[in-house]
Amino acid sequence: MTVKREDKGLASNYLCDLKQGEDVQVTGPFGATFLLPSKPDAHLLLICTGTGSAPMRAFTMQRQRSGATGGMTMFFGARTPESLPYFGPLKKVPEAILKQHLVFSRVPDQAKEYVQDRMIAQEDAIADMLQDDRTHIYICGLRGMEEGVEKALTSIAESVGIQWINQRDVMREDGRYHVETY
Repeated sequence: MTVKREDKGLASNYLCDLKQGEDVQVTGPFGATFLLPSKPDAHLLLICTGTGSAPMRAFTMQRQRSGATGGMTMFFGARTPESLPYFGPLKKVPEAILKQHLVFSRVPDQAKEYVQDRMIAQEDAIADMLQDDRTHIYICGLRGMEEGVEKALTSIAESVGIQWINQRDVMREDGRYHVETY
């Protein structure tokens, strides 16, 4: 396992300060809700911030290995390019497999941008995904991102005549809408 120390990061500093060979107990979300679809033609809409990119990285690796054909689109938010965890491996995924939108909120001399801002800028592409019953949405990261992402999805859905809350509920029932925030 590789851990990048983050300034003020609780988990990264804890792990980086461990002595070699020390035992670590790990728990976390588990179960049958944040899993990849079994259909190779499913399209994944991945929305994440910071360490919420960890499952997305695993998804991209699994989809590459499996030969899935549905493609993936990721909106990945971080403060700066330097603070992106897992950035190196994700940059190696071909664009034909993963369309990446890297969004930064704290770059000097640049306006703040959040994942929901970039989603609105990509409204047409996301609207197409929302109308496709092969689309699966995964949201992972800081809980504070949820409100902005929900507002963006509401606006995008309404632009094509879809009531987002109803669509989200149908997607959730179909196992196509997944949220893990903390």
